[in-house]
Order: sequence, then C-alpha cells, then structure tokens
Amino acid sequence: MKKYGMLFSFTLILSLLIIHAGNVYKGTYVPVSVVKVSPITAESSVYSNNGTVERVDSRNIYAQSGAVVQKIHVKMGDSVKAGQILMTLSAPLAEDIPNTVPLPDSLEQQTYQDLLETYYSQIAGENGSAVVPGMPSSSAQGTSSSGSSAPSPEKQTETGKEIEITAPVAGVVTSVAISEQETVERNKAVMTVSASSDLQVRLAVNESQISEIKIGQRAVITGAGFHTVYEGKVTSISSEAKQEYHTTGTETVVEVLVRIQNPKSDIKPGFSAKARIITEESKNVLVAPYEAVRADDDGKEYVYLLHGRKAVKVPVTTRKEFESGFEVLSGLKDQDTIIINPDSITDGAAVLPQEEDSSNG
Repeated sequence: MKKYGMLFSFTLILSLLIIHAGNVYKGTYVPVSVVKVSPITAESSVYSNNGTVERVDSRNIYAQSGAVVQKIHVKMGDSVKAGQILMTLSAPLAEDIPNTVPLPDSLEQQTYQDLLETYYSQIAGENGSAVVPGMPSSSAQGTSSSGSSAPSPEKQTETGKEIEITAPVAGVVTSVAISEQETVERNKAVMTVSASSDLQVRLAVNESQISEIKIGQRAVITGAGFHTVYEGKVTSISSEAKQEYHTTGTETVVEVLVRIQNPKSDIKPGFSAKARIITEESKNVLVAPYEAVRADDDGKEYVYLLHGRKAVKVPVTTRKEFESGFEVLSGLKDQDTIIINPDSITDGAAVLPQEEDSSNG
C-alpha cells in the first residue's frame, strides 16, 4: 500500500511540474500568426459598383414629334425582320415641323439639316406613304433656304400623308413606349428593337482609375438580382468623361462596356451589377501579404521567417503591388513560412505559431 501511495504522489508532482513548465513555455514564447508562401497567380483590379445590365445591340426608334400613331403592328417580344413595318403614323401639322427632328444620337451619320430635308421631302412626296426605317430616310430632295417646300396644313390633309416606321435591324421588340392614337413626343423613343440576346454591363469608372482600363481585359461580374458569377471582357471605353451626382458629392466618371460571356436566364436587362476589371495578372509569383512586410528606417524591406520556434529577420526585395500583397523577387522561396504583423517581434525572438494562414497558397 505504501508503494502505491508513493507512486501516486510522484505522478501528482510530475503532473504539476508539466503544467508549470507549460505555463513557463507559454509565458516565454510570443504567439504569432503565420502564412506559408507559394507561387500564385496575382491580380490587380479596378472595381465599379455602379453598373447596369443591358442588351448589346439595342436600337431606340424615334419618330417625328407631333405625329399621331395610327397603328402599331407589333408587340413587345415579337421577332421582326429588317425593314418590317413596326407602326404607321399620320403626318404632323405644319406648326409641329420645327419639332420633327429626332434625337441626334439615334442616327449619328445624318446632320440636322439632312433630317429636316428628309422630313420635308416625305411630306411633299407623290406617294401615299413614306417609309421610315426607324428614322426618316436620307434620300430626300433638298429644300430652299427659305423653307418654301414645306407643305401647308391643307396640303397635308388633302394628301392624307402617312409615315411607316420600319425595323432598322432584325431582332426582337424589347420595348413599346407609345400606344395607338397617342401623339409622338419630341426626343422620345417610341420603340426599341434588340438585334441579339447578348448582354453587357454599362459601368461608371472613376477618372483616377480609367487609365488602367484597356479593351479586352477580363472582368468578373456580380449582382444582387442574379446568383451566377459571370466572366466578361471590356469591349468599349468612352472617349469622354461625365459628371455623376451623389448624396456625398460629384464624381467624374468614364463609361466602360463589359460584354457578359454566356449569360443565363437569371441575369436580365435593367439589373444593377458590379464588376471587378482585372487590369494586371502575373503568374507563378511569390507574394508576401502587406501585413508581413516591414521596412527599416533606411527603407530596406524585410520579413520575419519562422525557423522552428524562432523568428529570423530576412531582407527581401519587392516589386509590384497586387491585391493580396507585394511580389517578392528575392529573400523568400516556395514554402517559406513568414510571420504576419510582426511589430512586437525582434530578430531571434522565441515564438509560438498559431493556426497557419493559407490565404497565399
């Protein structure tokens, strides 16, 4: 019995010594977070949180203001061929002629005078109707500088002039913004025809970042209205900047178009979207997190390597900055373990590594 009592006492003392040694160990070693570096594909990106999904090839169709819609021959969702009649209008009265020039953006190749001449020619023509492919035709006869070829109201009534609006391209009618017997408003699209089902995102990129954007760059697209993460490519960068007004102030932005690759049914025109445009991509590089790299008073950079249970200060040379950290040209090798946020560490300090951060691997 005495033998067992001594054995019990010895075991108890040994346990207490182990616990005490553990406490001494913990008190001596500084706990640190570490990360193991390995070659990765590093990226730099420009973010835009202000985007709208739209169809790639949509044509807004305009008509002479003052004209009255007599008949709409199609409805939203209909497939149409190029040249197919979309709607029939009655000609506006003479007092509406000054307002009959459509929105300039809808037909960029025609000048203001061209459009006026076209309209006058249609009204003065010999046929019973004028065909307008989404806009007035450009095959007009010229008018005099005094505008003497403009018809009188009586002449319009006598000829019963009608204007037919036709589809400028084959596609699908995606918007009908007017009803029969309504009068066309100035500079308002009466219909939209989309030539394809392809989608793009129209983004606003801050002027300070636009120089980083290039045609063909890859983009990652997300949004609240759809769950799929889409890939895309930059297809257009506006040549002009514009002002956007927010509750916090004014921002100068440039519009950028990103075409969505393989859109599914969950993403729809009109949805808001965010995009991350990847402006630089480097493969097979070692990257040290920003939190791991420090600099001496003379500007020389260094990191702390984990060697066993010891922190070792190692000089490094960095080059590019990526989202995940600095590209390291020298001083580190594949599978080195470095200490994160080493501000309380000195060279040779005893450390106790915590769970390893795998964000770099």
